[in-house]
Amino acid sequence: MRGISRTVLIAIVVIVVIVAAIVGYLALTYYVAPPKAPKKLVIAARSGTYAEGLKIAAREFSKKYGIEVVVQDFGYAALHDKLVTEMMEKTGAFDVVMLDDPWLAEFADKGFLVDIGEMLKKKGIKVEELGFIPTCLEVCKYKGRLYALPYVGNVQLFAYRKDLFEKYGLPEPKTWEDVLRAAKIIMEKEGIYGYVIRGKKGNPVVTNFLPIFWAYGAKILDERGKPAVYSPEAVKALKVFIELKKYCPPGTENFGSAEVRAYLLGGKVAIVGEVWPAWVPDLENPEKSKVVGKVKIIPPPGARPMIGAWLLGIPVTSKNKDLALEFILFTLSKEMQKKIALEAGVPPTIADLYKDPDLVKKYPWYPVQLEALMTAKMRPRVPVWKKIEDILATYIHAALIGELSPEEALKKAQEELTKLLG
Repeated sequence: MRGISRTVLIAIVVIVVIVAAIVGYLALTYYVAPPKAPKKLVIAARSGTYAEGLKIAAREFSKKYGIEVVVQDFGYAALHDKLVTEMMEKTGAFDVVMLDDPWLAEFADKGFLVDIGEMLKKKGIKVEELGFIPTCLEVCKYKGRLYALPYVGNVQLFAYRKDLFEKYGLPEPKTWEDVLRAAKIIMEKEGIYGYVIRGKKGNPVVTNFLPIFWAYGAKILDERGKPAVYSPEAVKALKVFIELKKYCPPGTENFGSAEVRAYLLGGKVAIVGEVWPAWVPDLENPEKSKVVGKVKIIPPPGARPMIGAWLLGIPVTSKNKDLALEFILFTLSKEMQKKIALEAGVPPTIADLYKDPDLVKKYPWYPVQLEALMTAKMRPRVPVWKKIEDILATYIHAALIGELSPEEALKKAQEELTKLLG
């Protein structure tokens, strides 16, 4: 019995070993483990304040969900180039991308961006109930579809020296004729420049001119998408722009943001027609400003400022689209936008936050900024906007430096735009 038991035992052990080996082989051959949840998101962002705001959201998101979020920041042109490269090479390098609002049409038209509207619909989320300022939401659309959500409530503002306006009995500017008159009087009587233009050829001169252009009822494209820049309204606006140059510092036709800010903060100019929210805090900083308590911020005369929102979208190459949307919604929630505004100074895109007591205490001009955002106008939603802007810049700048008359400049711009758009 002992011999038999021993033999049986050995046989059982051998069988068990063989069966285990076969099962292990089959498991390795045919069994596929369930995919693990992604542990990392990568964001492509504009460097500076806006990227810092996203880094705050990234830290909070990581703490809450245990997922690493990496924010890679790039300069303005470098970010655009990076997105173009990703669109062509399809590497899946980014899960969320930050976009300047005029880029939306370019990238959406080429199929690079996920339709976020459809994703929200599948989740049962109504975008209208998220509280975004209507103009901020509108710039996220292309051909009726929602390809991004608004992250930065950026808009043009207008600044004037309230102490000097009071000194000379001048009313707050309501029209660009009021601006011309005030610039002339203050320059003659006070000995400082009346106005300053951000006139550098390219995006600066176009952006600086647009609030005046739109205030006179001029259009870049008509309702059919045809060029409309050669019109009586546009000629009138360009003449005002050139007239304002008389009260500007020498070289204003080549000024960028740095020069305009220097004149404003240094107390060397009475009126600045294009001020961005990121500049405003320095006005009340005595270490940087010689005009503390002397400058008032209002919407541009004519109430047609240009919106300059920054957006968050999802590239079709992302491997983590659902998680990317969760991150975007987390970042753009009311609570997180408030935190980002307080800690990084990123202006929100939710209307209620511009009335929040904590934010208004820190940023007293927020109600004015909301007013400007509510009436803001966006640049035409066309994939070739950059080429349109380059053509406009060439001829607006030529008129500004006196190479062409306003009529000649706008007529030539109209001709080139017609060729471009067919």
